[in-house]
Amino acid sequence: MIDQKSRYYPWLLLAVLWITYLLSSLDRIVINLLVEPIKADFGLSDTQISLLQGPAFITAFSVAIIPMGILVDRVNRTRLLGAALGLWSVMTGLCGLASSFWTLFAARAGVGLGEAALNPAGYSLISDAFKKDRLGLALGIFVMGGAVGAGLAFILGGVVIGALSRHGDIVVPLLGTLRPWQLTFVILAVPGLIMALILSTLPNPLRKTSATAAGRPGESMIKGFYRQNWPLLARHHVAMGSANTVQLGMLAWIAPLLTRVHGWDSATIGMVVGSVMLVALPIGLIGGGYIGDALMRFGAHMRLVVCAASIVCAAMFGIFYPLQSDPWHLVIVFGVASLFAGIPPGVGNAALHHVVPGEIRGRVSAIYYLIVLVLGMAGPTLVALASDNLFPFATGIRYATIMVIPPMMLFSALMYLWAIPPYRRLANEVESEQKSSDLKVRAV
Repeated sequence: MIDQKSRYYPWLLLAVLWITYLLSSLDRIVINLLVEPIKADFGLSDTQISLLQGPAFITAFSVAIIPMGILVDRVNRTRLLGAALGLWSVMTGLCGLASSFWTLFAARAGVGLGEAALNPAGYSLISDAFKKDRLGLALGIFVMGGAVGAGLAFILGGVVIGALSRHGDIVVPLLGTLRPWQLTFVILAVPGLIMALILSTLPNPLRKTSATAAGRPGESMIKGFYRQNWPLLARHHVAMGSANTVQLGMLAWIAPLLTRVHGWDSATIGMVVGSVMLVALPIGLIGGGYIGDALMRFGAHMRLVVCAASIVCAAMFGIFYPLQSDPWHLVIVFGVASLFAGIPPGVGNAALHHVVPGEIRGRVSAIYYLIVLVLGMAGPTLVALASDNLFPFATGIRYATIMVIPPMMLFSALMYLWAIPPYRRLANEVESEQKSSDLKVRAV
């Protein structure tokens, strides 16, 4: 087992967590590429398919994330996350063995149950493994795993499904005869089970505790933290949730936009949009994390400034990409908008965890991510409502996108700026506490 005091340990841990995040995106998103064969085999409606894509996963995820956050603060985090990864990988495999709508629904809920541990545990582990002046870059790299996974779900998912489809039904020992869509789920489960074993062997980093929190019970501590800092936390969480609303809205409707306005087929969209995501989102996450860390010398609040500035830039490009007459120009401008919109998930997370005491980091992460998830779910629906009710014609999706996405971006930017005054006060308190603690250690 590697020594957690080694200078290489934080980066090894980050690499394993990055792959874990990538696998979570693959397991969560790949069902979107299997809609037609699942519909045909089970005789499902579009509504039933949508229940498998969203509510089956999200309901279980939402119910489990707060208990997972509590466990993160109390137990060995690498073993907890390893067990959760093993759970959602097994449930992904069981998706491939489902024989009806309800068995597939239950398996998808199991995937959501396991993935609920990822963000609270990942944020907590990284925040304890890295120094605060490297936290923005580290969290940006971590979140990038999800972005890369989403892009690969479009690209590699289509390749795997296409290759399996050419062979028809396949007989698998112990499992019987599987359809290509079923075997896709089973294959995706294997790397997750391997990574679960690797993750479980990594040492659990020492928690960075708050000196002023010593001796206070955990439940009263988290209540006190939110009570004392609710203006900051409410503005930060809403800003991050609004940014997530933008990202999900853009991703949900870029394919219909290219199909309805420019006549592209699904295969072309998957390859092109997946490639754009693989380039734009990692640049935004890593670049934004690096810039946020570099500006820390001017104050920890500069991370919120970076979030606000990036989302304003995204809004400017968000106005223009739906209106492009050339689809390739549209994709390029969409990529630039996605790059800027991809900066806050890493930088904003680093800003939050800079001021959260280590003892309650898992629960704060769970509350924060639940709010971000719930707000983000509104993105695709808001665009759909505008399209159906205000622009009910084939190319109306471009105007619905403009009506929803840029204004939501500007709202998010304003919330980031509004959060700066209370954030500066709390960050100054945290830094003063840390300096006092360091002086006491030197005196001893």
